[in-house]
Amino acid sequence: MKVTQKIVLSSPARTPFAQIGKALAGYAGHHLGKLVGDEVMKRSGLKPTDIDGVIVGEGFANAPNSARVIANLMGLPLDIPCLTVANNCVSGLEAVAEATRRIMLGEGKVFLVIGEESQTSMPFVVKNARLNKKTNSLEALLKVLPNELPEGVEVRDTLEDGLGDGETSYGMQVTAEILAQNYAIPRETQDKVAYESFKRAFEATGEGRYKPYIMPVKDDEGNMLEADEAVLLREGLVKNPTRMGRAMLMFDNPGIKFDAWKAKYGKDLKKSHGPTVSIFNASPRSDGAAGIIVASEEAAKKLGLKAEAYVTGFKMKGVDPNLMGLGQAEATLGLLEEVGDKIENMDVIEIHEAFAATAVAALEEIKIRTGFDWEKNFDAKKINPNGGSIAIGHPFGATGVRLLHNAIMDFHENKDAKKVLVTACAHGGIAGSMIVERA
Repeated sequence: MKVTQKIVLSSPARTPFAQIGKALAGYAGHHLGKLVGDEVMKRSGLKPTDIDGVIVGEGFANAPNSARVIANLMGLPLDIPCLTVANNCVSGLEAVAEATRRIMLGEGKVFLVIGEESQTSMPFVVKNARLNKKTNSLEALLKVLPNELPEGVEVRDTLEDGLGDGETSYGMQVTAEILAQNYAIPRETQDKVAYESFKRAFEATGEGRYKPYIMPVKDDEGNMLEADEAVLLREGLVKNPTRMGRAMLMFDNPGIKFDAWKAKYGKDLKKSHGPTVSIFNASPRSDGAAGIIVASEEAAKKLGLKAEAYVTGFKMKGVDPNLMGLGQAEATLGLLEEVGDKIENMDVIEIHEAFAATAVAALEEIKIRTGFDWEKNFDAKKINPNGGSIAIGHPFGATGVRLLHNAIMDFHENKDAKKVLVTACAHGGIAGSMIVERA
């Protein structure tokens, strides 16, 4: 969709992204969202009565309509509409798109948008199981349960179930391997992209470039987490890149027959190399939240909001669930066609790294269909210049908003940048792309 009026992004703020079960484990997703919502309001200078609605993106609900719960916890007016968007890993981007739609339709002028997720809080159908060492994995939990469960009774891990759709797809790590095999993406290429993600994020964090966007959050021991936890934990890897090649593989059987692949893309399954997806070229499991104000330009000027960027177009598009990462290519190419633009005109690309394989496969498909030299642009730091989800972390609902924060960083760091493309895939096969322009 081409956005027909100027839609402002303002006052970005997020928590540090933490590792599952670690620094932010004590917060439910909507509580992380509340912290971010308060910080966004503080930075924006807005009054509660200035907000026309709250839209929250999340993958797993810890509360009924988290947007409404967050708005109530924040003390926002009780009469404003609140909507929770559940579109898996692209939920945060969808929430910003929904705010944009509502402004264009005249249903409001100023929206608080939050993406949040606590993967720690996703239960084994036993609340808080991940907080106790005796029950923080399915295997450990089964050891403390009775030896025999009644027929038909299952203990389920909602996080693992959430990484596929439970009905029509493999788990996400397998969908990444399918793309790695079909596009003949060797592990070395994936490890290069992943290592650069670690290195760029580590350097940007050390130089304080993320600091304007991250609010410190207190952990359950009273310590302040001020930067992305996974980035802080990867200093040794950044200094010793040979560790990339020694990382454990996530999937050891790449020879999957997948007929839908050939039906869609006219290619046979390649078997040019062994398994490739490892724990280091995949995004870590994470907790965190990110927020932003989405407003009409008229309202932004009236309320004194600083315009950080304009949303000028967005598109959501689906692919077969087992080709998940390719949604980023389809949504991007579809969006560019709708707005009448070209990939070469994007000064920076912020692409979600669910896995290095999913990001590279999407970029390869764009290259096949447009000639776009993604390798050259990646080496020139025009793709994920400050690192991506592999290094920073991936709280499902928060990532889409975090990507927009990174786009705003790009405008501040690259004075020549006029357009940034943001794109993310999601389990289930839905993906989203958005173009933002310099304000």
